[in-house]
Amino acid sequence: MFLIVLGVVLMIVGINLIRQGSRFPAAAAAPLRRPAVPARAAAPAGGRPMARPLSGKAGEFAAARLGQRITYNHPQRGGLVGKILGTVHYAELWQRRKAPNEPWVPTGNIFTAHWLGDTLLYHWKDRLYLLDSYDSITDAEITQQILPHAKAFGQSDETAEVSFAYPPASWTITDIGKFQVESAEGTGLRLQAGAVGRFLHARGGSGNEGQALVVEDYQEGGGGQDTVWRGYAIAWDDLQSIG
Repeated sequence: MFLIVLGVVLMIVGINLIRQGSRFPAAAAAPLRRPAVPARAAAPAGGRPMARPLSGKAGEFAAARLGQRITYNHPQRGGLVGKILGTVHYAELWQRRKAPNEPWVPTGNIFTAHWLGDTLLYHWKDRLYLLDSYDSITDAEITQQILPHAKAFGQSDETAEVSFAYPPASWTITDIGKFQVESAEGTGLRLQAGAVGRFLHARGGSGNEGQALVVEDYQEGGGGQDTVWRGYAIAWDDLQSIG
């Protein structure tokens, strides 16, 4: 009998201990430690474009002087020889960011054009133009016929295909920008050293493939005549010799 009573007492004590144990709050889960992620370095601000060294025929063309002769291939008239009567060196300008009050400064790139009396051989970036006809253009004509298309091209970050009609054909814009005339020497030129202007370059559309249009729009009183040049985009291989 005593053993039975003792067993009942021990059972009751065990049940109470179990109940008391359940009253302890569960241990809070340790917070998950995530490895620290290093802060991302700020992207460096855009620097000035690097000047492109000229070599090969482009370097030889840039170094040509008044009185030298250039033998070249005209897309329609075949092989021709012209004497350099005038030479222009254009300094490319750029803006660090596109904003109305952001100054235009030189990139360090200098491009060359040679006047041969009836033809302008004109190098800009990766393009070589043979321009054998031109017309003067007024500020009003530029505002009405050229500027809206140049603005549309610029607002697309120069990626949209913007075409427009200008006598005698249709053209697609390839480049717009600004330049300063670094130097000008010789005769027959339509500008002076120090002149600042904007340009538009365009390639021929359907029916006039291979042709080119170059518009030079000088600042008022800037020492240059606003001009529309027409001609062809040619390759460096079309320059046969300089000397």
